[in-house]
Amino acid sequence: MRKILSVAEFQNSEWPKLFEEAFGDNLVSAFIHGDCLMEGYSALEFPWTVSFILKSNSVEDMLPLQKLTAKAKRENIEFNHVFTRYEIKSSQDVFPLEFLHIKSRNATICGETPLADFSPNLAELRIECERELRGLLVHLRRAFLYIKEDRHPHGIYVRSQPTLLPLLYGVYFLATGKYPENHEQVYEMFPGVRIPNMTDDKNLIISNINKHIEAVTAIVNQVDAMKV
Repeated sequence: MRKILSVAEFQNSEWPKLFEEAFGDNLVSAFIHGDCLMEGYSALEFPWTVSFILKSNSVEDMLPLQKLTAKAKRENIEFNHVFTRYEIKSSQDVFPLEFLHIKSRNATICGETPLADFSPNLAELRIECERELRGLLVHLRRAFLYIKEDRHPHGIYVRSQPTLLPLLYGVYFLATGKYPENHEQVYEMFPGVRIPNMTDDKNLIISNINKHIEAVTAIVNQVDAMKV
Protein backbone atom coordinates (compact mmCIF):
# COMPACT_ATOMS: atom_id res chain seq x y z
CA MET A 1 0.00 0.00 0.00
CA ARG A 2 1.45 3.37 -1.03
CA LYS A 3 2.09 5.81 1.80
CA ILE A 4 0.71 9.35 1.79
CA LEU A 5 3.67 11.71 1.52
CA SER A 6 2.21 15.21 1.96
CA VAL A 7 -0.64 17.12 3.59
CA ALA A 8 -2.06 18.05 0.19
CA GLU A 9 -2.00 14.41 -0.87
CA PHE A 10 -3.83 13.48 2.34
CA GLN A 11 -6.47 16.17 1.80
CA ASN A 12 -7.03 15.03 -1.79
CA SER A 13 -7.13 11.33 -0.95
CA GLU A 14 -10.15 9.14 -0.20
CA TRP A 15 -9.76 9.77 3.54
CA PRO A 16 -11.94 12.89 3.85
CA LYS A 17 -14.82 10.97 2.28
CA LEU A 18 -14.15 7.94 4.49
CA PHE A 19 -14.30 10.08 7.63
CA GLU A 20 -17.48 11.81 6.48
CA GLU A 21 -19.12 8.49 5.66
CA ALA A 22 -18.01 6.97 8.97
CA PHE A 23 -19.32 9.74 11.20
CA GLY A 24 -22.01 11.44 9.12
CA ASP A 25 -23.55 14.46 10.85
CA ASN A 26 -21.67 13.59 14.05
CA LEU A 27 -18.38 14.80 12.55
CA VAL A 28 -17.27 18.31 13.45
CA SER A 29 -13.64 18.13 12.35
CA ALA A 30 -10.92 15.70 11.29
CA PHE A 31 -7.44 17.16 11.28
CA ILE A 32 -3.72 16.42 11.18
CA HIS A 33 -1.54 17.76 13.99
CA GLY A 34 1.52 17.01 16.09
CA ASP A 35 5.04 16.06 15.05
CA CYS A 36 3.97 15.31 11.47
CA LEU A 37 3.56 19.06 10.90
CA MET A 38 6.89 19.97 12.46
CA GLU A 39 10.20 20.45 10.67
CA GLY A 40 12.18 17.29 10.07
CA TYR A 41 9.13 15.05 9.71
CA SER A 42 9.36 12.26 7.15
CA ALA A 43 6.22 10.39 6.08
CA LEU A 44 8.47 7.51 5.07
CA GLU A 45 9.56 7.03 8.69
CA PHE A 46 6.72 8.24 10.92
CA PRO A 47 2.91 8.14 10.80
CA TRP A 48 0.48 10.96 10.15
CA THR A 49 -1.40 11.85 13.35
CA VAL A 50 -5.13 12.47 12.89
CA SER A 51 -7.55 13.58 15.60
CA PHE A 52 -11.27 14.27 15.59
CA ILE A 53 -13.89 16.54 17.09
CA LEU A 54 -17.32 14.90 17.23
CA LYS A 55 -20.69 16.02 18.52
CA SER A 56 -20.74 12.82 20.56
CA ASN A 57 -17.81 10.49 21.23
CA SER A 58 -19.44 7.56 22.97
CA VAL A 59 -18.03 4.11 22.28
CA GLU A 60 -20.88 3.47 19.87
CA ASP A 61 -20.12 6.71 18.06
CA MET A 62 -16.47 5.71 17.63
CA LEU A 63 -17.17 2.21 16.28
CA PRO A 64 -17.17 3.36 12.62
CA LEU A 65 -13.65 4.73 13.07
CA GLN A 66 -12.50 1.45 14.59
CA LYS A 67 -13.33 -0.23 11.29
CA LEU A 68 -10.80 2.01 9.54
CA THR A 69 -7.82 1.41 11.85
CA ALA A 70 -6.35 -1.49 9.85
CA LYS A 71 -6.50 0.45 6.59
CA ALA A 72 -5.05 3.51 8.33
CA LYS A 73 -2.13 1.50 9.69
CA ARG A 74 -1.32 0.16 6.23
CA GLU A 75 -1.26 3.73 4.91
CA ASN A 76 0.88 5.07 7.76
CA ILE A 77 -1.94 6.92 9.53
CA GLU A 78 -2.44 6.94 13.28
CA PHE A 79 -5.71 7.97 14.93
CA ASN A 80 -5.10 9.93 18.11
CA HIS A 81 -7.65 12.00 20.08
CA VAL A 82 -11.43 11.96 19.76
CA PHE A 83 -12.83 15.08 21.43
CA THR A 84 -16.20 16.73 21.71
CA ARG A 85 -16.67 20.51 21.72
CA TYR A 86 -17.75 20.28 25.36
CA GLU A 87 -14.64 18.33 26.38
CA ILE A 88 -12.41 20.90 24.73
CA LYS A 89 -14.20 23.78 26.43
CA SER A 90 -14.26 22.11 29.86
CA SER A 91 -10.61 20.97 29.82
CA GLN A 92 -8.88 24.11 28.54
CA ASP A 93 -7.63 24.76 32.07
CA VAL A 94 -6.07 21.29 32.19
CA PHE A 95 -4.51 21.07 28.71
CA PRO A 96 -3.80 24.66 27.60
CA LEU A 97 -0.45 23.74 26.06
CA GLU A 98 -1.80 20.79 24.10
CA PHE A 99 -4.65 22.88 22.71
CA LEU A 100 -2.23 25.70 21.89
CA HIS A 101 -0.20 23.26 19.80
CA ILE A 102 -3.30 22.01 17.97
CA LYS A 103 -4.63 25.51 17.29
CA SER A 104 -1.25 26.77 16.08
CA ARG A 105 -0.17 23.82 13.94
CA ASN A 106 -2.92 21.81 12.24
CA ALA A 107 -4.20 20.86 8.80
CA THR A 108 -7.93 20.26 8.36
CA ILE A 109 -8.87 17.08 6.50
CA CYS A 110 -12.60 17.70 6.59
CA GLY A 111 -15.07 19.73 8.61
CA GLU A 112 -14.26 22.81 10.66
CA THR A 113 -10.86 24.26 11.47
CA PRO A 114 -10.07 22.86 14.95
CA LEU A 115 -9.96 25.21 17.95
CA ALA A 116 -10.28 28.27 15.72
CA ASP A 117 -11.49 30.45 18.61
CA PHE A 118 -9.18 29.02 21.29
CA SER A 119 -6.93 31.37 23.22
CA PRO A 120 -5.03 29.89 26.18
CA ASN A 121 -5.35 31.31 29.66
CA LEU A 122 -1.77 32.45 30.24
CA ALA A 123 -1.78 31.72 33.97
CA GLU A 124 -2.93 28.14 33.32
CA LEU A 125 -0.42 27.75 30.48
CA ARG A 126 2.38 28.95 32.74
CA ILE A 127 1.41 26.43 35.43
CA GLU A 128 1.36 23.53 32.96
CA CYS A 129 4.71 24.49 31.44
CA GLU A 130 6.35 24.83 34.85
CA ARG A 131 4.90 21.55 36.11
CA GLU A 132 6.01 19.57 33.07
CA LEU A 133 9.47 21.19 32.98
CA ARG A 134 10.03 20.34 36.64
CA GLY A 135 9.03 16.77 35.88
CA LEU A 136 11.51 16.66 33.01
CA LEU A 137 14.27 17.90 35.34
CA VAL A 138 13.57 14.99 37.67
CA HIS A 139 14.02 12.54 34.79
CA LEU A 140 17.15 14.28 33.48
CA ARG A 141 18.86 14.06 36.86
CA ARG A 142 17.90 10.42 37.24
CA ALA A 143 19.23 9.69 33.75
CA PHE A 144 22.51 11.37 34.69
CA LEU A 145 22.93 9.04 37.67
CA TYR A 146 23.08 6.09 35.27
CA ILE A 147 25.01 7.79 32.48
CA LYS A 148 28.11 5.63 33.05
CA GLU A 149 26.04 2.55 32.25
CA ASP A 150 24.76 4.08 29.02
CA ARG A 151 26.71 3.01 25.94
CA HIS A 152 25.36 6.07 24.15
CA PRO A 153 25.37 8.95 26.68
CA HIS A 154 24.43 11.40 23.93
CA GLY A 155 21.03 9.75 24.03
CA ILE A 156 20.12 11.75 27.13
CA TYR A 157 19.52 14.73 24.84
CA VAL A 158 17.83 12.76 22.08
CA ARG A 159 15.39 11.20 24.54
CA SER A 160 14.56 14.47 26.29
CA GLN A 161 14.04 16.67 23.21
CA PRO A 162 10.60 15.25 22.23
CA THR A 163 9.38 16.31 25.69
CA LEU A 164 11.41 19.49 26.07
CA LEU A 165 10.76 21.20 22.73
CA PRO A 166 6.93 21.24 22.93
CA LEU A 167 7.23 22.72 26.42
CA LEU A 168 9.62 25.40 25.19
CA TYR A 169 7.16 26.30 22.43
CA GLY A 170 4.74 27.07 25.25
CA VAL A 171 7.33 29.09 27.17
CA TYR A 172 8.17 31.01 23.99
CA PHE A 173 4.47 31.83 23.61
CA LEU A 174 4.30 33.00 27.22
CA ALA A 175 7.31 35.25 26.70
CA THR A 176 6.36 36.73 23.32
CA GLY A 177 2.65 36.14 22.74
CA LYS A 178 3.55 34.36 19.51
CA TYR A 179 3.81 30.68 18.59
CA PRO A 180 7.29 29.82 17.25
CA GLU A 181 7.62 29.28 13.52
CA ASN A 182 10.28 26.60 13.96
CA HIS A 183 12.72 24.96 16.37
CA GLU A 184 15.45 27.46 15.53
CA GLN A 185 13.42 30.32 17.01
CA VAL A 186 13.15 28.33 20.23
CA TYR A 187 16.88 27.55 20.28
CA GLU A 188 17.69 31.22 19.69
CA MET A 189 15.72 32.12 22.81
CA PHE A 190 17.10 29.18 24.81
CA PRO A 191 20.57 28.41 23.35
CA GLY A 192 21.59 26.35 26.37
CA VAL A 193 19.30 23.48 25.37
CA ARG A 194 20.79 22.94 21.92
CA ILE A 195 22.06 19.39 21.54
CA PRO A 196 25.88 19.51 21.74
CA ASN A 197 28.18 17.73 19.33
CA MET A 198 28.93 14.10 20.11
CA THR A 199 32.21 13.40 21.87
CA ASP A 200 34.12 10.54 23.50
CA ASP A 201 35.72 12.86 26.06
CA LYS A 202 34.18 11.72 29.36
CA ASN A 203 34.86 15.01 31.12
CA LEU A 204 33.28 16.96 28.28
CA ILE A 205 30.27 14.63 28.30
CA ILE A 206 29.70 15.37 32.00
CA SER A 207 30.26 19.09 31.47
CA ASN A 208 27.78 19.22 28.58
CA ILE A 209 25.09 17.36 30.53
CA ASN A 210 25.63 19.67 33.49
CA LYS A 211 25.21 22.73 31.25
CA HIS A 212 22.07 21.23 29.72
CA ILE A 213 20.48 20.56 33.11
CA GLU A 214 21.50 24.04 34.30
CA ALA A 215 19.87 25.56 31.20
CA VAL A 216 16.60 23.70 31.82
CA THR A 217 16.74 24.71 35.49
CA ALA A 218 17.15 28.36 34.48
CA ILE A 219 14.11 28.08 32.21
CA VAL A 220 12.07 26.58 35.05
CA ASN A 221 13.04 29.49 37.28
CA GLN A 222 12.16 31.94 34.50
CA VAL A 223 8.70 30.39 34.08
CA ASP A 224 8.21 30.29 37.85
CA ALA A 225 8.89 34.04 38.05
CA MET A 226 6.59 35.01 35.16
CA LYS A 227 3.76 37.39 36.00
CA VAL A 228 0.92 36.59 33.62
